[in-house]
Parts: sequence; C-alpha cells; structure tokens
Amino acid sequence: MASRTQHRRSMKSPTFLFLYFLSIIVATGTPSTAAPTGDSSVTFELYDNGASSGGVNVTLSRSQFKTGPEGDEPGLAFAIDMSRLVNVSKHMAKTPVVATRAYREDGELITSFEQLGAADGMEEAQPPRRVYLVADGLEFVWPFVELGHMQTVSTSVIPLATGEGGEPVVLESMSERPRVFRVHNFHTAEEAEQLIEAALSATGDNALKRSTVGSGKDKDGNDIAHTEVGRTSDNAWDHSSPAAQVSVTRSFQLTRMVEDTGKRDGLQIVRYKPGQGYNIHPDYFTPKDDVDFDFHPYSGGSNRFATVFLYLNDVEEGGFTIFPQAKGVVPRQDPPPGALDMFEPNTWQHRVTKQCYTQLAVPPKQGTAALFYSITPDGQIDHSSHHAACPVTKGLKWGANMWIWNRQRYGEIRTGEKRSLIIRNDADETVYVSWEGRDQAVLHPRGSTFMNTFEFHRFKAHFGSHKGETIGEYTVQTDPQKQEWNIKPPRIHSLRTEEERDTTCIADGTCAVNS
Repeated sequence: MASRTQHRRSMKSPTFLFLYFLSIIVATGTPSTAAPTGDSSVTFELYDNGASSGGVNVTLSRSQFKTGPEGDEPGLAFAIDMSRLVNVSKHMAKTPVVATRAYREDGELITSFEQLGAADGMEEAQPPRRVYLVADGLEFVWPFVELGHMQTVSTSVIPLATGEGGEPVVLESMSERPRVFRVHNFHTAEEAEQLIEAALSATGDNALKRSTVGSGKDKDGNDIAHTEVGRTSDNAWDHSSPAAQVSVTRSFQLTRMVEDTGKRDGLQIVRYKPGQGYNIHPDYFTPKDDVDFDFHPYSGGSNRFATVFLYLNDVEEGGFTIFPQAKGVVPRQDPPPGALDMFEPNTWQHRVTKQCYTQLAVPPKQGTAALFYSITPDGQIDHSSHHAACPVTKGLKWGANMWIWNRQRYGEIRTGEKRSLIIRNDADETVYVSWEGRDQAVLHPRGSTFMNTFEFHRFKAHFGSHKGETIGEYTVQTDPQKQEWNIKPPRIHSLRTEEERDTTCIADGTCAVNS
C-alpha cells in the first residue's frame, strides 16, 4: 500500500488529476491505509525539484518500489511512478510533466528502497526523508526549505575533504530567489593555499593579470573578453594543479552533475586588493549574446546553470558576495569607518560598498564557498541572480570561480577525428536536426540521412522547426567509426496504466495508492 496526505500548504493539482481522483472516489470509496502483510514500508515527503512547499506525504511498501526493466537508468522507474503524486515543473512543457530522477534531501540519487528509510543506526527517519523529482532534461536544484536551514550533504555524494579535520559538506540556506547557499567545509586550508600558489606561479596565458569580462570569440575569430571599469580584480587560470582538479570535481559533485569538461569554464583564481571589486552583473547568457544559440535550458538549450565560488582566505574587511535583488534577510548596518571614504560618491564602488551591509551577502571565509543558481528549478533564466563582489576595504581577498553549464557550454565546439553518422527518425512526425544552432537536416517520419562528421560534434532534434521543442540530442563519440542515432519520440509515460496502482481519495484530502 502507498498513501499520501496532502500538506495544507501544497498547491492545487491540475484539473486532470482532480477529475482522475474524483472518478476513483466514486468507484472505490475509502482507501485502505495498511501495507501488505509482511511487507515493510517507509514514509517520506515528496516534492517538486527544489521546492520548499507543495509536498505530499507518501507511504510506500518495498514491493511497490518500482525498479524497471534491466538496462533502465537507475531510479528512472521510481521517479516516473512518483510523478503522478506531485506537479513536476518544467517551463512551457506539456502537462503532465514526468520526472526521470529523484533525489533525497542530502543529494543522493534514489535508486533503491533502502534509501527512503532512516539513516544507519536509527529506527525511523526523524523528520521523514524528503525526496525531490526532477523533470527530464533538467538538473537537480538544492531546496531552500527555510532561511538558515542547514543540510548535511551525503558523503557518498561529496566524500570528506582530505587533510586534517575533514568534515561533511553542509549547505546553509541564504535565499530562495535567487537560490543562494553558503557552503561549509567545502575545501581545506591546504587546498586553498595550493590554489593561491598555483596562481602566483602561473605563466603565459594562465598568468595572473587584470580580469576581463565576456567569453569566447566573435564571428571573425577575435576574443570577446575585454577589461572593463566595473571589474578591477586580477585573475589567473588553473587547469592542472591537483588542488584545481579536486575543486572542479567537488563542484560537480555539489551540483549533482556528471563531471564533464565541456560543461564548465576553466577554474579562475581571482585576487582582490584594497579598493578592488566587481560591479553588479549576471553569470548567465541571453539571446543578445548570440541570437542563433538556445540559452534556455527548459527548451533543451545550454547556459551557466550554477556558480560555485570558493573563498580561499579570510578577508580582513569587505569582499562579500552580494545579491541586491534578494529579499532583505540580514540586519542593516553601517559600513565600517572609512570604507566609503575610499571611493568617490556616485561611483559603483561607493554604491556597492553600501549595499554590502544592507543586502544579502555571503561572507568570505576560508574553507567555505557560495553556491548560487542562474537557472530556476523549472529551467528558466533567473534574472534575480545578479550579484557583485564587494570591494575589499582592508587586506586581500583570494577566491576561485567555477561556472557549471547544464549542457555543453556556449563557445565550446570541439572537433576531433572524422566519423560517419546515420540519423533515423523513429517518431511519427517530422524532425528537424540542428548542429550547434545551425540548420542541418529535415527528416520525415521513418526517414533517415547519412552525413560525414567529426568526434565531439553535437546535434539536436526538434519538433516544429529547427528552433522548436528539443526532443533529443546526440554527441559524436570516439568509437565506433560508423555511428547511428535513432531519434525516438519524446518519453511519454502514462500516469495511469493497467500495471499501475489505483488511487483512492476521500473528502479530507487523504489518498491511498493500492496494490
């Protein structure tokens, strides 16, 4: 037996779910609330991706935990099964939206019944486990829960940092919109010192020099990056030090994404001297940056999804990371004596320094990091994620930037050895194939095409037009020499099939899913 009790704060279900439940009420009446005899059960709270409210209580028996056929992605069947109990979000997607992954509150991907129970050594989970459903094509976003909420990350997700005094990583909730966390125990003092040493000893293009803004190259092959009055720090790039490799891996682990060099910018080590900072800016890209590129994750596009900023030293004064559009959640205070006198009135440095003590600010402390998202849980660009680096007013500030993309990053077109590719359309309607935002082919139902291509090239399949809904994507692999891509119709899983359990509800909102 599996049952759910809707929280009072939950959002209303869609009309189709209401009519579905209503028909079951008439047919079956009051539900049973007991698990099958001899079958153990667990109770947990089920939520949409990144949600702090709108959850339901679910009681599930071991025999009802869906595992799917052999060869299925781990946890896929469970996520699909749970999709009919909450409203899974994906901007502009047709409803009902189906989840393909489910994560526990500590970041573990749910692949087994045992993960829904209490932690080792505890008879019951107190409070109950929380589970979050992620729609197909989107990424997991840590839930805010409430201001100051402290969430320990599973050590199976992020292993303990090496070195003396290793502690589990802990997320401290600072803002729901924009989604901002202070990350404790993210790196060791030794790792921080190694990153600083690597930056100071870097040479050539990676050497410490005036920071720039912009990324990639223009259509003529010229670098877009340039210096700007609003960014006055210095930075180096670290592509190879052991500490950099650990930091990159840990950043991907924190965002629950598979590590992929094509889904990140380089690790940037930044240094701020007294008076230096970075004016308010976003990390995401918009269509203004390239009208031919899809920057919207909800439609299959790619953008900077999350930023992990490591604080490598304790700053004597200033150097906070602020989010001016976050709701006021910190006590207002005056800047330290003399801080504003360092800057001319009406300059961005003067304005941002005042905001550092009146707006949401993450303090720079060695061993911690700031995690914030440029993309909302339903796949939209979060325009409230603008932020700034407060000018340092005493001492030095060292930090490290890691920008992680939800898909292959913009401007990163890798070309390897020659390969051949056959593309087949198994869908029942015309499919439009694009390569890096450029029109490539049109395939009618059951049609196919052959093309010569190269390793690492990326293709997308769309319905409607080359700019329409993305239904699939393919990256050319190293092996085999001759490759095939069968474009399948979108994964549509019925939320009510003959094999699924019936659901019954009564007037007080209690629902049971019966075996």
